[in-house]
Amino acid sequence: MLFFNNLNFNFKPIFFWFFLLIFSKNLFSQDGKVTINIDTTLLKLIDLKKEVNSEIENYKIQIFSGNRNDAENTISEYKILYNDSAAIIRYEAPNYKIWVGNYYTLIEAEKKILEVRTKYPNAFIFKPTKTINFEDRKSNKDEEN
Repeated sequence: MLFFNNLNFNFKPIFFWFFLLIFSKNLFSQDGKVTINIDTTLLKLIDLKKEVNSEIENYKIQIFSGNRNDAENTISEYKILYNDSAAIIRYEAPNYKIWVGNYYTLIEAEKKILEVRTKYPNAFIFKPTKTINFEDRKSNKDEEN
C-alpha cells in the first residue's frame, strides 16, 4: 500500500469500471428468438421430393469387406486410383465394407465393375437395403392410432 500512496493511485475509478463491465452484460443481450415464415407449398414440394427420392432404387459396388485398417487403406487407394469421392466405409458387424458409386441402372454399374475388377477382383454389384428410420416408424404408428 505504501507504494500506491506515493503514486497517488486511486482505486475508485477502477472498481467503478469493473462493476460497470460486469453488470452491463445484461444491457446488451438479445432474446435469441427466431421466427421462420415458410410457405406451405414449399413444405409440400419438400415432402414430394423426399417421396420421389425414396422410391429410386440404386445400385452400388462393394469392393472390400474386412478389418478396419485394411478398409481405410483400400478406400484411400481407391480414391487415388479412380478419383471417386462417392466411396464410403460402412460397418456391418463384424466387417468394414467399402461401397462405391451410386448407379441408377444396372448397366451403369456393370460398366463400372468391369473397370474396378481389374484392381479388386472380388467386387460385386448389389442393391442396398433401405435403412429404417425409427422416427418415421414412430410417426407412422402415431398416425395409425
